[in-house]
Amino acid sequence: MPSAPRMTQPQEMKTKTYVYGVDRLNGYDAWSLFEASAFGDAATAKALIAKDQRLVNAQYWYQFPIHLAVYAGRAEIVRLLLDHGADPGQSIYTYNSWDKLLHCAKERGNRPIELLLRQAMKKKFNFAPEFDLLKQSILERNARKVGEVLRRQPNLARASDALGNNALHWTVITRQLGLIERFVALGTPIDARRADGQTPVLLAVNGATDYWYRETRGRSHPSLRNTSVIVGSLLAHGASYSISIAAAVGDQERVELLLKKDPGLATRLDSARISPLSYASREGYLHIVRLLLAHGADPNTPEDAAPQGRALFEACCRNHLEVARLLLEHGAEPNAGTDSNGCCLTICEVYHGDNARPLQQLLRHHGAFTPPYNMSIEELKQAIREGDKVVDHDEFLNSVMNTNDRGLLDLYLSSDPAVLKRIDARSGIIIEKPSTLVRSLLARGLDPNQTDWLGRTFLHACAEKGDRSLAAILLDAGADINARDVEFQATPLAAAVRACGPQTDPSQSQRLRRMVAFLLKRGAATNLPGDQPWATPLAWATRYENSDLVELLQKYGAM
Repeated sequence: MPSAPRMTQPQEMKTKTYVYGVDRLNGYDAWSLFEASAFGDAATAKALIAKDQRLVNAQYWYQFPIHLAVYAGRAEIVRLLLDHGADPGQSIYTYNSWDKLLHCAKERGNRPIELLLRQAMKKKFNFAPEFDLLKQSILERNARKVGEVLRRQPNLARASDALGNNALHWTVITRQLGLIERFVALGTPIDARRADGQTPVLLAVNGATDYWYRETRGRSHPSLRNTSVIVGSLLAHGASYSISIAAAVGDQERVELLLKKDPGLATRLDSARISPLSYASREGYLHIVRLLLAHGADPNTPEDAAPQGRALFEACCRNHLEVARLLLEHGAEPNAGTDSNGCCLTICEVYHGDNARPLQQLLRHHGAFTPPYNMSIEELKQAIREGDKVVDHDEFLNSVMNTNDRGLLDLYLSSDPAVLKRIDARSGIIIEKPSTLVRSLLARGLDPNQTDWLGRTFLHACAEKGDRSLAAILLDAGADINARDVEFQATPLAAAVRACGPQTDPSQSQRLRRMVAFLLKRGAATNLPGDQPWATPLAWATRYENSDLVELLQKYGAM
């Protein structure tokens, strides 16, 4: 019998004060909603939502309960979550946003869920698939083509793509000042919020950059470099002059006026889940930072991609020493950071080198410590021996493993045998490691069937990389060759076939084909009881038109 997918509550969620997005939630309840969404337990889901509706947007590893419901094809749960405010647009960096969920439903052939998502996207940001025609003309910087598209489909001026970007959002991202007036005149909503909550003017204030579109970032790109011009143009055409914008451009009079009308604005996040304090700190406006702090702004309030607050981190990015000093005096966490960007201590050195030393000294004076990913092998060893607090850092285990130093690893495992249970497939932590190291971990008790939070095993990770030598070690140690994960309902064999897609480079494609053959020879099943039609190895090979894999799988009995 095939193994049922296993979900494992992450250690970080085993708390009543769980923060990943911007809300402090009961992590146990959040996890229960993840499970209820995956397994179709509508009664439990309703009870949890009634207890705290914010749970619908509990986030872990860029995903929400609605992701689990879509993966499992639970249309009733998807509807329930959407009706209570589920918003995958809040996924950090829009990494797992509406676009990927919609693709997921289509890929699985789940028409009811696809329709539910389309309706929600239409209601939230006027999504229209045909908007891509207008988007492409904007990307091509082709004013004539923009006009042709709009003459044929004038409604596209008010529509958006699957991430909520409308024509003005794309005008800002591509830095085409001349298109602003044109789209405003055509009725494009100037304060429309895209999926992550950013309006066109917020995008402009944040550098007119987008996580998924990077062509304009280089200094040699011909588009305008000073995006404050775009901010001014949008404001002149009627964009909302909010406290976030005023703080970012250094307009103290406007900030004071808005605070007089509503003092609570100093402590409130904007639609992009960023505080006015962070905007002012980033730009080094000490007088506005002081004003906001006096009105109760808390530098440690969770913000987007920054569960410990981002104001100090933003100040460190720009090496604003006096702003940082003021924030630290008001209790800012010196070890704060943003997702995938390091911490205050490291980011100032990245951008400012030796010029950041005074700021680093200030941070250390207030308790900042070197993060494990910046420590040498000897420093890591010393931290273990002394029981330093850095050992509890989220990245400590990865940092130790990335050294490939057996002495360091032995010391770490001896100091805390429970470390073995924190090694999972999510980070690829043992993939492409020396075979002697992997065998050593298995000999010490590493479970070859250990999974990440969504049931993905080491063998799944090996299969996706095409690492046959490590796969052989794991199989010899008892790894389940037919284990299924939650997200793709996939065995390692299906994972290898899925990884061999149309965008895979030729050399990697060959590695993956050899991996498929290897797993089949080792006894991987091509068909299992309870297989979803879209999830089988043959279904993926057929979808990607890999005729050689189709033939091989059918040779081994795939149907």
